[in-house]
Amino acid sequence: MLFTFVKYHKKSMVPLMKNERKILIVDDDRDLCNLIYEIIKNEGYTVHKVYDGNTAINEIKNKKYDLMIIDNKLGKMSGIQVIENTKNYFPELKTLMISAFGNNTTKCRAYELGVFDFIDKPFDISNLINKVSQVFSSTGKISHYLV
Repeated sequence: MLFTFVKYHKKSMVPLMKNERKILIVDDDRDLCNLIYEIIKNEGYTVHKVYDGNTAINEIKNKKYDLMIIDNKLGKMSGIQVIENTKNYFPELKTLMISAFGNNTTKCRAYELGVFDFIDKPFDISNLINKVSQVFSSTGKISHYLV
């Protein structure tokens, strides 16, 4: 079992387990969103999913998440716009961005907003799982070099 840190509960020490980490998946492609949801859930995390930017913002306003995995193209609102908006409510929210349309301008803006990493579509699921693990590891540091 993965123990990330210890919290106190009724005078005893209880480890915070992987399944206590809450992850929000945001993608307007319902099939991909559902696939990512199932894969991350099978890794042992607590996962929620939404299909548009406005719903994502409302989720973040009302619930605490440890990580948001978000597509940049969401229809009416971009992933960048969602991140800009959610920073007002929850500035420490960690984020992974995925997109098939990740040009350098978009990537630079995402990194300026504090995105942990940007994953280009199509992507290898094991890469996504590794990135999620890196977000929650104490040594998870990514260097961003754009050419």
